[in-house]
Amino acid sequence: MDKRNEIMKQAVHLFSLKGFHQTSVQEVAQAVGISKGAFYKHFDSKENMFIEILKQYHEEITAEISNSQHAPDSDTKDVFKKKLAIEIERTLSNQEFFMMVFKDFTLSESEKLKFLFTDLRQSTITLHKTILLDTYGTAIEPFLPDLVTVLEGLMQQYIITLVIEKKTVQISRLVNFITATIDAVVENLNTMEPVLAEARTKAATMEDSFQQIAEKINASESKPEKLLASLELLKEEVSKKEKKDFLIEALLLYLKQHSSIKNEVAYLENFI
Repeated sequence: MDKRNEIMKQAVHLFSLKGFHQTSVQEVAQAVGISKGAFYKHFDSKENMFIEILKQYHEEITAEISNSQHAPDSDTKDVFKKKLAIEIERTLSNQEFFMMVFKDFTLSESEKLKFLFTDLRQSTITLHKTILLDTYGTAIEPFLPDLVTVLEGLMQQYIITLVIEKKTVQISRLVNFITATIDAVVENLNTMEPVLAEARTKAATMEDSFQQIAEKINASESKPEKLLASLELLKEEVSKKEKKDFLIEALLLYLKQHSSIKNEVAYLENFI
């Protein structure tokens, strides 16, 4: 483990025990066995270190969900359950830290943290949209905001209940119940109207996705030109009557290799 990761690991431990605001840089440095000055060689501030910790966690769990292995003939529901299990298990295994985040921070904490929380929230929503589309198909697209709300509401409330009441349940039972609940909602969508969004055309959804990806590239990449050019080429190609499938596949593969936009590109891919 390099020193930077060791500092973050010890900081997570202290933050979980005492809280972010109650933990000093000096205490983190002492836990690692370095001086306060050495800490600042790795991080500009405690806040910037905290931001890196949250980014790292989000990237790790997203990568684990996206790269989870399953048999080629696996049922889509089994894949769905596996991805939900990964997210729930990872959250519960770090429950003290995330309860601290929930209690210690508000969106008014700082502009940096406000931007980070908003960005991570949007990325999580896009991840859940992609998982739902992969499982139930693009026919559910008009209801995606509602389905994401139901899915996240179920997961969050169960996690909070398990943590606060210190209960232990089989994750497999929990994901089976959540999946069955989403199944029941999806099966009855023809009798419902979207609450959080109006029905939208496929073209409008794709246009919004392209714009969101471009904004994410500009915000997260120091040299965005190549990615933006590839994104624009993809946009041009999918708009043609006679599309070059090999070019579209190559561009999607290239764009998905960049972790900052992987979720958003995977979501867009469902509509191409």
